[in-house]
Amino acid sequence: MTTDDEEIVLAFLEESRENLDQLDLGLIALEVNPADPALLAQVFRTIHTIKGTCGFLGFKSLEALSHAGENLLDALRRGELRFDASVTTSLLTLVDAIRRVLDHIEQAGTEGEVDHGAVISALDRHLASPVAVATFDLATTSQSVAMGTATAASETSVRVDVAILDKLMDLVGELVVTRNQFGESATIDDDGPLSLTYRQLSLVTRELHEGVVRARLQPVGSVTGKFHRIVRDLAASMGKQISLEIEGEEIAVDKAVNEVLRDPLLHLVRNAVDHGIEPPDERRAAGKPAQGMLTIRAFHDGGRVHLEIADDGRGIDSRRLVEHAIASGYVTAGDAAALGPDAAMDLMFRPGLSTKEEVTNISGRGVGLDVVRNALEQVGGSIDVTSEPGRGSVFRLNVPLTLAIMPVLIAEVGGERYAVPQVDVREIVHIAAAEIATAVRDVDGVLFYRLRERLLPLVELASQFNLESARHADGLIVIVVEAIGRRFGIVVDALGDTTDVVAKPLPRAIRTIRCFGGVTLLSDGQPALILDVAGLASRAGITTSCEDIEVRDIEWVAEAAPASLLLASADDGGRVAVDMSTVRRLEQISPESVERSGPIEVVQYRGGILPLLRVTDGLSSGTQSRKPSAVLHTVVCESSIGLVGLVVGRIYDVVPRPTTEVTVPPPSRRGAIASVVVDDRITEVLDVELLIADAGVWSTA
Repeated sequence: MTTDDEEIVLAFLEESRENLDQLDLGLIALEVNPADPALLAQVFRTIHTIKGTCGFLGFKSLEALSHAGENLLDALRRGELRFDASVTTSLLTLVDAIRRVLDHIEQAGTEGEVDHGAVISALDRHLASPVAVATFDLATTSQSVAMGTATAASETSVRVDVAILDKLMDLVGELVVTRNQFGESATIDDDGPLSLTYRQLSLVTRELHEGVVRARLQPVGSVTGKFHRIVRDLAASMGKQISLEIEGEEIAVDKAVNEVLRDPLLHLVRNAVDHGIEPPDERRAAGKPAQGMLTIRAFHDGGRVHLEIADDGRGIDSRRLVEHAIASGYVTAGDAAALGPDAAMDLMFRPGLSTKEEVTNISGRGVGLDVVRNALEQVGGSIDVTSEPGRGSVFRLNVPLTLAIMPVLIAEVGGERYAVPQVDVREIVHIAAAEIATAVRDVDGVLFYRLRERLLPLVELASQFNLESARHADGLIVIVVEAIGRRFGIVVDALGDTTDVVAKPLPRAIRTIRCFGGVTLLSDGQPALILDVAGLASRAGITTSCEDIEVRDIEWVAEAAPASLLLASADDGGRVAVDMSTVRRLEQISPESVERSGPIEVVQYRGGILPLLRVTDGLSSGTQSRKPSAVLHTVVCESSIGLVGLVVGRIYDVVPRPTTEVTVPPPSRRGAIASVVVDDRITEVLDVELLIADAGVWSTA
């Protein structure tokens, strides 16, 4: 075989695999909507193209396979057969057989000696028993549209070997490093002879970088598109009914990022089908539809790619995770008792830890999730999970848009320099020395800064990395960052310039340190670690949403702003507020720890008993039916009978109390004494003593 022949075959293999991927998608879509003539025309044309090219290249076995499929699709197209699940299965089996032949051609140069008689016979059997169905005309509509679309695409695109794009990206990276080094001397004198040349070089380098990045972008759908077939086959083999919805398949990411996402996403999808979503009988018994729902959603946020894999299945029991962790020796019983809900759920990413008693040949819930996390973290990504037993789970992944060049902010701590990705930076704050005493407090070993009436956790890099901080007498320098919904401040000694850097993988010795996403060389040739902001948040124990108040003990907030209100939502979705002068702590209580004493819900709390009052539109004691929750967000308040807990839906903010109240309408919620307007929303102010009287709570003294 000549070089030209080899190139033709390689092009055929690449094009055929792309066509087969489209066949998978088209056949699954036709099974759902068999009367769509455009879809059927597209599927027929794809298999017809494969058959024609096989004949041209002399691949007789492939030609026979694709010809049998073409005959069946032609009968379907003419309305002689009905498209149903059995037809779909036969055609998908054909697709798999063609893939195997293509693999053999790539490896050995020949089609092999495999007998495909069974596959062809299965296709022909459908033709032996035709069923008359409604026909539709394909000659003036869908086929011509499909052909026109394909022709237009071919005229505006060209195939480029990935190795060439990789080489271009490497060269651009070297160019960026050279430009940065050149800039060290060129920018000493703003009007010097090199300054104009440097600015022109920077402009061309930036545009070249952006062009190469765009050339490497792929839609997420090139990975997620295969899951339609995978979910269908797995569900059918297990007797389950599962609907898969994918949103954001057009979201573009670097090809290297897509390759990293492939295995983690496949693992999570197989987990959801195998262990997450229940069989139909079990779902009906639980009051759910027989058909389970699996959703994959991709979107851009903050210069990163985010993916959510959600199912409405069994969910994950964090209590069982903790029990298995204790039994497996990962944690002691004493340490386990101190774990919060997020930390307990994080145990599922430990190697080999699972809540499943059996292991199937498809997946094991929890088994392998450590590999998923490691794969993502090696490219500066992360994963977390929220779950509610009986209602389902949501896995959230985020990765950088590209793995090559990124803009960063240089920060110095203890004589070391670190690169903070600019996509995570929200603002820079300087806290004056005179302000520190009143605006910054240490609560249980965590620093908090009150920034524009919000509480901002502070992470001191010096203490995280055991460095000697060169604290300045004139105050603190804080980089306010946000990643995966967590906002906090990074305290540093000094700030450098913002610059573009070439990100390189971490050395193997420090890959397990979750707060680093890579390493780079600065313009002076010295290395600097690139911070993984999400990993740093996890390392520092910042696990709640930036929209929540992340501090638990907030007596100092009331001292600093006595005329303030704590905003929250009630169980029924309404907006309520509590006077900060009565608030002592914010707690997240596990529903499993709640007990009953007569009509009152209680929980053992700090050596005593804490009554719980549900903030709803009905009975405050919480005897009404309500949707289960993974944790109970509880505002612990001081009262005439001691501490009581107000169970709310969500905690929003601490705000100054408005000076005017709303007279119309009057407060309608039990326990409310006034209505005020906060952020253009009517908010009912609760009185703890009225809630206690309404619920009939006894003294806790």
